[in-house]
Amino acid sequence: MQASSELRMRQPSKLRWLSAWLLALTLVTAAEAKTTTVRGRDGAAIAAAIDQAQPGDRVALPPGTYAVTEPVRLKSKTRLVGAGQQRTLLRFDGVEPGVILDLSGCADVEVCHLTVDGARNLNAHQGIFAHDARRLNVHDVTIRDLVKSDAFGPHGILFTGTNPTCEGGVTDSVVADCTLENIGVGAKFGGGIRLAWGSSRNRVLRNVIRNTGRGGVFGDNGSTDLVIRGNTVSGSGGEGLGIEVWGGCDRAVIEDNRIDHWLSVGGCDFCAVRRNVIGDKSGACKFAGIEGIGRCLVATDNIVDDGQQIGISVSGGPPKDHCLWARNTIRNCIQWGAQIQGDGDGVARHYFYRCKFEDTTVGRGAPAYPGDEGHGFRALAKVSDLVLEDCESRNNGRYGVQLVGGDVDRLSFVRCVIKDNGGAAVAGRDDCAALEFADCVIAGNGDDRLPRASGFPEPPPQASFDAPATVKAGELVRFASTSRASRGRITSVLWDFGDGCPAELTPIRHTYGRPGVYRVTLVVWDSQGRGARAERQVRVTRD
Repeated sequence: MQASSELRMRQPSKLRWLSAWLLALTLVTAAEAKTTTVRGRDGAAIAAAIDQAQPGDRVALPPGTYAVTEPVRLKSKTRLVGAGQQRTLLRFDGVEPGVILDLSGCADVEVCHLTVDGARNLNAHQGIFAHDARRLNVHDVTIRDLVKSDAFGPHGILFTGTNPTCEGGVTDSVVADCTLENIGVGAKFGGGIRLAWGSSRNRVLRNVIRNTGRGGVFGDNGSTDLVIRGNTVSGSGGEGLGIEVWGGCDRAVIEDNRIDHWLSVGGCDFCAVRRNVIGDKSGACKFAGIEGIGRCLVATDNIVDDGQQIGISVSGGPPKDHCLWARNTIRNCIQWGAQIQGDGDGVARHYFYRCKFEDTTVGRGAPAYPGDEGHGFRALAKVSDLVLEDCESRNNGRYGVQLVGGDVDRLSFVRCVIKDNGGAAVAGRDDCAALEFADCVIAGNGDDRLPRASGFPEPPPQASFDAPATVKAGELVRFASTSRASRGRITSVLWDFGDGCPAELTPIRHTYGRPGVYRVTLVVWDSQGRGARAERQVRVTRD
């Protein structure tokens, strides 16, 4: 946890990334750009205009429908600009399988103000495709009507490196303010946007995605440092993965999205899931609201409200330790509000703060485990060193809390409210080595009796940290834990800066990119496995 490790572990500086992006845009537009207007209404005319364009030039597509029979291929430092999403239409009429718009091998290109229409042609395998590309800017584009075929996908947008080496990924790019609809409905992998096989440092912002075969936004296989923010996803078919990052997509930031079902972080470390709203009142039900499989995850201020078997799910083989769940509201699940399941090496050192688990139902929909539904919070098998502070489990059809398995142990409930549940307040183990209910409110349940409490042999640590109250955007800010263990020593820390990715070093430096007031939370664990939390606000001003 020493400062000497900081350069090795710290996430890339946002300012350096932004500066490189702005510099690239400046290089493209530094000279007075020439506009080449497409003459004709087919793919050949578009290709001819692109061939004439020089670096920095704008290829203009006047209003109309353009029949595309083979991929339209851009080249670096050019802009393909339509007259508007309702006015310029690229319609795929190909008789051979292919993609519609190919940005492979490109750098510093822009595509905007047009519609890419698969026209329900079985040969349209992807809408916009790129491999081995960087600094792509796709915005204000509609992509629609790609249908199920034998190809992988289809996807509205697919950025990908090579399987399995992750070479040639698409990096440092933006997909923003696009509309993707009717993409691979009925196809197992039909999705809106996929960043695959080493496609790192990309941003997916404010897109609207509706009616897909699998879901909305996907990252996979080592596509690190993704930002997925402000998107709206509905009509997710199949597994209903509104957003999924999977397989080493470390340091993903997933914020302020509105999706219908499952937000999954699977096998990824140092990810942040903030202020997402997840719910579907249509009666469709998928696996989970938020799935967290990985180390050093922070999930804060999210709402899960209907359309899920389980509100929060932690399970699976990868390491699942040192995580913070704070100020999440989980309601109207048909199986459990939360299940923490210690598959693989188990689950340890998760901290729940001010989370609510409410109104989990009995006998509604199709629970995966009928007769065992309706519980608010459930811990199952190889789960230890959990803290629930100021959490609530209310109005659930059966148990408020269920503890299952002899290796569920060392649980601390601090100032929790377990109230008005149809069954027992806390059901399951009565022989934990360490179990405490400190200043909890237990009332109105089918059975208010608690399992036998047994004190911890050691008191919890005391969490505290040093940080300035006011900083400037773009300034490198130092945070340092001043926490103390009552016995033993502090062995691990987890920072949530309210911005960017979490971190596990102290001291640590962080840069805020935007003004605002941010809540900084530090969670520490001592050598005995006990946890504690401290938080305060930091005001970020303009430069």
